[in-house]
Amino acid sequence: MKKKSLMYKSLTQFIVCVAILLLLATPLFYWLTKSFYAEDIIDIIEAVQQGKPVPALDLEEDILHGIMIQFALIVTVLGVAIVLTMRFISGRLWQPFDKTLEAIEHFKLENGVCPQLAESDTKEFVRLNIALQRLMTDSLHSYRLQKEFTENASHELQTPLAVFQSKLDLLLQQPELTERQAAIIQDLYQMNSRLSRLNRNLLLLAKMENNQFSRTESVDVITVIKDLQPYLESLSGGLILKQNFSTASLPIKANRSLLESMVNNLVVNAVRHNKTSGEITVFLSDNRLMVSNTSDDAALDADQIFNRFYRPSEKTTGNGLGLSIVKAVCDYHGWKILYAYADGKHQFVVIFR
Repeated sequence: MKKKSLMYKSLTQFIVCVAILLLLATPLFYWLTKSFYAEDIIDIIEAVQQGKPVPALDLEEDILHGIMIQFALIVTVLGVAIVLTMRFISGRLWQPFDKTLEAIEHFKLENGVCPQLAESDTKEFVRLNIALQRLMTDSLHSYRLQKEFTENASHELQTPLAVFQSKLDLLLQQPELTERQAAIIQDLYQMNSRLSRLNRNLLLLAKMENNQFSRTESVDVITVIKDLQPYLESLSGGLILKQNFSTASLPIKANRSLLESMVNNLVVNAVRHNKTSGEITVFLSDNRLMVSNTSDDAALDADQIFNRFYRPSEKTTGNGLGLSIVKAVCDYHGWKILYAYADGKHQFVVIFR
């Protein structure tokens, strides 16, 4: 199929529209010619044929009125043609562009699928589709390479980290260790544990972004929290852990392991940003989960807290991935996560859709 430019197709259809309207207006032009331009001539011919004297003529006035009416009629035809072209014909010409735009709006790198763009015989739209297809294909390829690198790197790091930790365990069991040597080994042990957590978190994020988790199932959020309660209480240390459930059950569609990871990270975050002898509250209502904690710190930056490796201050412990995991779990399930600071408390609210 021969491709034509958008300007050529628009101009062609405009000319066709004008020609059709002028053709439809032909009876009006005939009436205009007969009633104004040819009226006096017809009167003269009829008077001569009947042998009557030539009547008084108003030829100048008739021609002037005819020209004005004809001008108004032509302007009306052109105006209607422009309106029809802009309102209906242009809409049909731009329909492939609208379909392409709709496909681009639903395009996500995480899905790993390049959308099928609408076919068109317009040169500009064909060039646009080719450019977009190439751009999306290259982006998907780069995205896959980055995700594969992250996942492979995390997998490869697991073995040396485990070996390193086992060697440190053996060193700590040596009887001839001095106090200073033991302290150094303990620091290395803690650093290795931190690297292991970082590695597991990065691997978890990579798996979520690659959709490598099993299908969701019906899970009761209250049951999950109650099952996690002993572990959450051990995480809280000397802090007070309160539970406030306004409903007896809250069934949702979710991946249980991801839901547990989200609750765990929210509580860990509440512990790290709490104050001495503070408290943590886990609140559940009909469609939302809120974890709040007391704090002496100011409000966090709501635009940055869910970014990876973000830390509000140098005093903050952790690897900066906890809230990123919470956000990723919410995005994976289609939930919404909100942050607020009120009455000296940090509040994180998960809205289950």
